[in-house]
Amino acid sequence: MPRIAVALQILPAIVLIVYGLVKQKRWQPYFDMLLMTLPAILFYGMLMGNLPILENIWKLFILQNVGITMPMKKLAPNLMVEDVNSTVEFYRDVLGFEFVMGVIEEIQEIVTSYQKDRLRDYAMMKCGDVEIMFQGKRSLTEALPVLRDKEIGGTLTLYMEIEGVQELYGRIKDKVTVVKDLHTTFYGMQEFYVRDCNGYILTFAESA
Repeated sequence: MPRIAVALQILPAIVLIVYGLVKQKRWQPYFDMLLMTLPAILFYGMLMGNLPILENIWKLFILQNVGITMPMKKLAPNLMVEDVNSTVEFYRDVLGFEFVMGVIEEIQEIVTSYQKDRLRDYAMMKCGDVEIMFQGKRSLTEALPVLRDKEIGGTLTLYMEIEGVQELYGRIKDKVTVVKDLHTTFYGMQEFYVRDCNGYILTFAESA
């Protein structure tokens, strides 16, 4: 193993020693300088020695300093709705989403096939990589009382990048409330905006 790799392996111990001296109010300027150069030293050590220990230290240093403690996996919005059944049918029949699962809280039952008029509490739907959850107002406000005074519809847009935006626009424009017609933006996207059956604004977009 190269000498520099060996030296870098013991670098954490050196840092701890210097930190102990700093706690005794000594060598503060030197410690500050070390902290400033530590990311570059660790990165160089990984390049030169392919050291897994240094790689883990590097990741820990970066994550702690940018305020992230764990990676996020996905985002799936949970929308408060008046009627779960009509919402499922709108997203299925108009937008082409598939029913994934639902919950009937009264009997604590999870269903994986859509059963008309039985769903009052919760449903999850999917189209491609996009997942959206819908929860009835009564159910959601019981779980989160802070939402009791909030109106359904939200001051947000759900932005979905798709393939075939022109075809989708032509197919659904007469079945939905179009908020903004299909257009090309200055940043190179073709987009249009519609309002769903609960008042939420959906954006469909594709690279122009």
